[in-house]
Amino acid sequence: MANYFQYIGLKRDASAAVAVETYVPTTNKEVAEKYLEYLNELDHYQKERRTTIEGKNSQLVGQASIVTSIFSLFVPLLIDKFKDLSFWISIPFSFIFLVVMAHYLFTILHSIRTLKIDKYHYPTRSTTSLTKATRATTEVGFLNEEITDLIYIVNKSTPVDNEKGQNLIFATRCFEIANFGFGFLAVAI
Repeated sequence: MANYFQYIGLKRDASAAVAVETYVPTTNKEVAEKYLEYLNELDHYQKERRTTIEGKNSQLVGQASIVTSIFSLFVPLLIDKFKDLSFWISIPFSFIFLVVMAHYLFTILHSIRTLKIDKYHYPTRSTTSLTKATRATTEVGFLNEEITDLIYIVNKSTPVDNEKGQNLIFATRCFEIANFGFGFLAVAI
């Protein structure tokens, strides 16, 4: 059961610590520009990934909500059908119904976690790089400052995006289980 709870996200492993990386500034402008280009691509990739994850979670919330509403409409029909069945047959059907409903609700729960924007804090570029007293005074110095900022942004954003991705994985697993369970229940009834 513990493996199953871990599979659907009710039990999670502790988050891994983020390694602190230090950047040694370069004195070569061309190298600094290449570093900056590389980091901009990483940052752009993370932003696209984040947008995709958030979009898919939004779709799952909508789909699971609609299916849950429709599925709930079957409650009166099932109760009416179960009156004619023996007690020992209606108990397994009721249990399957509750398990399926719970998995649809878990889908919504996992997906909504991603959509709570106040829970996720993303670092961004700051004007401090330009206004602080120890700001860069050369072009290569400024490039190195920008590289340092982007390294910090990418390193802090990646674990947050990974957590959102993990929520999507768990929501998808629960949605899949619920859909198969709903299909099984429909065939069995």
